[in-house]
Amino acid sequence: MEQLSNKFQLLQWNFRRLLNIPQKTVSPVVWRPPMITSSHEPSSEFRENLSEEENKRIDRILEELFLFSRLSVRFPKKISDSEWKTFLELKSRKSRFDEAMFLFRKEKLEEEDARKKLEKVNFRKISEQNVGSRVPSYMLHFPNSVSEEYYQMKRLYEAYLLENRPILAVDCQFLSRLSPRGRGLTALQLQYLITENRRNPDPFRLHFVNYDSKNSSIQDLEKSKLQSIRKSHVFNPIVTENGLETYENHSKNVIYLSPDATEELESVDDDKIYVIGGIVDRVPEPGIPKHASLEASQSAGVFARKLPIDRYVDFKSGSKFLTLLAVAEILRQVNIHGDWKKAMKVAIPVRNTRGADEKNPKARAAQLRIHAFNQEILKRIDRRLGKDFI
Repeated sequence: MEQLSNKFQLLQWNFRRLLNIPQKTVSPVVWRPPMITSSHEPSSEFRENLSEEENKRIDRILEELFLFSRLSVRFPKKISDSEWKTFLELKSRKSRFDEAMFLFRKEKLEEEDARKKLEKVNFRKISEQNVGSRVPSYMLHFPNSVSEEYYQMKRLYEAYLLENRPILAVDCQFLSRLSPRGRGLTALQLQYLITENRRNPDPFRLHFVNYDSKNSSIQDLEKSKLQSIRKSHVFNPIVTENGLETYENHSKNVIYLSPDATEELESVDDDKIYVIGGIVDRVPEPGIPKHASLEASQSAGVFARKLPIDRYVDFKSGSKFLTLLAVAEILRQVNIHGDWKKAMKVAIPVRNTRGADEKNPKARAAQLRIHAFNQEILKRIDRRLGKDFI
């Protein structure tokens, strides 16, 4: 039956290509040998701590993953116990399929980072071998990691000790209330925020407030996505379980950024404390109120302001709810030069300022084919396993 299905899909695909008819999917949806192995299964220790019902759910999810791995090459090489914990929390087959693809993309990014680090190490070794040898005067030696880290630390210490940069505080009270996928995406943004701030020539005094380090969900994030929080040798943000009462002596200088605020932020000053809600930007979250950041500012009794996005950016597509990194970069740019328009041009993706008629039609068509490909995979699995289970 599978061979017949494969032949039909390939025949249809080649026929459309021969007649130059636009394809419905990005590639033929065919059955392949399974990619799933023992490295994808949860450990026996993990399963021993689950209930009987949870173990049955694990078995059903393994059946799904087996079929995912046969229909899409975008499948992770392994799945850890902490990632299995996320799979158990996900409520739909589509969300589990999206999580598998997310883990695949994460692996690819990690592989690319490892490759770049290796290239740096090899380049540094070659540079060190050339020290003392005759090289053209215009060639500069690649700076070693010690000097890079030294200057990064120097800038950070100056920002904190001299108080010559604004405080950027991330309100983490929402983190444990997000969906598993939202929690993971937000944690990745927080990790990127730490890394980018450390590397930036103009770093913030970065704080994480309302950070519940005893919460099991957040502890899992520290193991999988927020690893630098646990590294004592890495310069991290100041992390506290306390909320905005941390700044009670400077309450007049605290500004909570919220898209629902009525007044706009006018400037970004070194002596102010700018608070952003640690909430994923992409999708609505059932556990988070619609006006969560505004309500948080009112509860803490601090000023709420919104970025003047509508005044400087003509949004034609996408959401006006920006990523944590985008908000941080806008604040940084305005703090440096005061030009909101220039800052938003740097931080807001071009895709948000282009209408449908301005976008690349080939790219749009490719996205539709990818979507159709994924939908076909889910249909095949529904036919094989029956409708989704809860």
